[in-house]
Amino acid sequence: MKQLLIAGCAGRFFVFSFICLSLVSAVEAQTRRQPDTTNLTCEETHALINRFGAINLKSGPHKFDRYVTNRNQCFTGQTVRNTFVQTEDNKRCTVLICAETGQRNN
Repeated sequence: MKQLLIAGCAGRFFVFSFICLSLVSAVEAQTRRQPDTTNLTCEETHALINRFGAINLKSGPHKFDRYVTNRNQCFTGQTVRNTFVQTEDNKRCTVLICAETGQRNN
């Protein structure tokens, strides 16, 4: 009886560990797949944003944000504001992000 109990606990631990590792791998894979604006031209960056309406893009090794085509892609109470991302051909490529009404540029 004790062996069955131990085997059951070990099995549940294995399944739990597998699920946790799978989730971590999925999150890491999603981060790696995001296009990086520093490897795109400003025009290519705008084309991606226009294609999807809203898209998460990396703009450096540890920086990413959600860029949008217009306010329709924002939540209620948000507005759009200009910000800049570095691209392959432009250090200040203008893009739009959603921001809380009254939020200032940083």
